[in-house]
Amino acid sequence: MRVSEAVLTAVISVVCIHSAAAFAPTPAAGIISSSRRQDSSNLFCPPLQAGPPIINSWRYDSSKGVISGVVSNHPTISDGEQITTSPIKSDPSAINENLVVQTKSGSKYKLSNAAWGASIPAVVEAQKKAKEVAAAANKKAQKQQTSRKAPSRQIQPAAAAVAVKPKPAAKPVEQKPAPAQLLKLAKSTFSLTGTTVGRNGKYLLAGKPQQSSGRQAQIWEAYESDPNQPGVPSGYDGTNASISKVKRVTIKLSPDIDRMRLEDSNYNRVQSGLFSGRFVNKIEYIPGVPSSDRKVDGQCTALVIEAGEYDLKALLSARKGMPLRGRALRDAAASAGQCIQAVHSSNLVWTDLKTENFIVIGNNNLNEEVNDMEGKMGLPGVKGIDLESVIPVRNNPIDYTPEAAPPEFARALLAGEAREFVLDYSYDMWSLGMMLYELSTGSPYFKKGSNVAKTVCSDNFTVDVSSVPDAKLRDLIENCLSLDPRKRPDITGFLLHPYFITTGIGPFSF
Repeated sequence: MRVSEAVLTAVISVVCIHSAAAFAPTPAAGIISSSRRQDSSNLFCPPLQAGPPIINSWRYDSSKGVISGVVSNHPTISDGEQITTSPIKSDPSAINENLVVQTKSGSKYKLSNAAWGASIPAVVEAQKKAKEVAAAANKKAQKQQTSRKAPSRQIQPAAAAVAVKPKPAAKPVEQKPAPAQLLKLAKSTFSLTGTTVGRNGKYLLAGKPQQSSGRQAQIWEAYESDPNQPGVPSGYDGTNASISKVKRVTIKLSPDIDRMRLEDSNYNRVQSGLFSGRFVNKIEYIPGVPSSDRKVDGQCTALVIEAGEYDLKALLSARKGMPLRGRALRDAAASAGQCIQAVHSSNLVWTDLKTENFIVIGNNNLNEEVNDMEGKMGLPGVKGIDLESVIPVRNNPIDYTPEAAPPEFARALLAGEAREFVLDYSYDMWSLGMMLYELSTGSPYFKKGSNVAKTVCSDNFTVDVSSVPDAKLRDLIENCLSLDPRKRPDITGFLLHPYFITTGIGPFSF
C-alpha cells in the first residue's frame, strides 16, 4: 500500500489523537472511518457490497479445478486474505475475468483481475479454437491445391525412368487469413480491447488494467500496431509461427501529469548515470496522449516501458509461501542491489523498494519457477520498475509504503513530522533488508493488518531474522535492518558482502 502526499497531511492532523492507527496499512492511509465494519480479530474491513465475494489476482489450477487469490467482500474472511476455493462447478474453459463462478459446494465468487502471468482459461480456449480454425483452413487450401494438379498420362521413355529420385514433399505452408479475419484473430489471440493510445493509434491496449496501489494510474498490457494493418499487432500475420514475433509493452496511464513527469525524469536520470542499474527500459513518454477512448484522449499522460511476465510478489504467491532459494534468490538480491546503486549514485532515494516493484523480463516460465524449489534455474531477468516516488537525497518524501519504511520515519510520522522528514540513503537500505527477508522466508516481516509504526517504535522492538536459512544472507539482512540508520551498510558495502563475493561470481556479473 502506498500513502500519497495528498493524504499524508490528513494522517498528520489526526496522529496526536489516534497515534496507534496512524501507520496501519488501510486503503485510506491508515485513517479508519466509523462506517467500516470490524471483525473478530479487531481488523477493520470495508462494508460489504452487494453481490458475491470478489477474488483478485486469481489463478486457476487445472489439476485440482480450484481458484486461488486475494479475497474481498467476504462475509467471514477479512479483505486481503489469500483464499482457495473448492472445485469449480462451472465450465473450466469459460473461466474469465469479471465472471461469477460457482463451486461444487454451492459458493459463488466474482473473479476480478487475474494474477500477473496467470493464464485465463477462456482466453486459452479462444486461442485454441482460433488455431483449429486456421488449421482447418490450411487443410482445405492444401486439398484444393492438390486437386488442381491432374496426374500426367504421358508415357515416358524407359531411359528417362532410370535413377530418378522423387523430390521430398514440401512442408505445408500455413495459410494467411484475409484482413477481416486477421483482425478477428488478433483480437482473440491477444485479448485486444479495441482502444488505442498514441499518435495514429500506435499502441493497442489489451486485457484488463492493473490499478497502481493508492494512485490514479492504471497499468496496461499493450502491443505496437502494424502501420500497414491498423488494429493488428506488428509482426502478427495470423499464423501460429508469428505469435512469438509480437513484442508486448507495458503502458502506464495517469491523469497526474506532475507525478508522471517526475517518473519520466527519474528514469532518464537513473539510466544515464554512472551505474544504470537493472531497471526496465523506458520506451516512450507521451504527455496528453491521443486515444480512441474519450476519457483518456488528451486527459492522461502515458509512460511506455519494457514489459515483464510477472513480479516477485506474484511469484511468491504462486509458490504458496515457499521462499526463493539458491541462484534464484541471489539473482533477485543482486538485481535489487544494482537498482539501488543506480539510484544512490544519482543522488536519489527510491523510497518504494518492495517485491511488487521487481518484475521478471523475457522468461515465460512461471510454472517452472514455481516448481524450482532449489532455485537452480535462477532469475537472470529481474528488473526494477516504478520510479514515481524517487526523491533527491536530503529532501522530503512525497509518499511511503508502511511495511518498507524504516523506524526513524515511523517515529517522525507518529510525531506529526512526516512532511519534514529528511531522506537519506539508509532509508532504502532498510527497505532492501525487508524485501530480502520476504524473498528468503516466503512471507513479509510484518503480518498483514499489523500496526507497523507502533511496532517498530516500541521500546522493546528488536529485529529477528533467525528464520532466514542462509547464514551469510541472514547476516546481510540483519545489517540492513539495524535500528540505528548509521550502522546500516551503504550500497557498496551491500554488494561486496560475503553473500555475493564468496559465490565466486559476485553481483556485478549477474
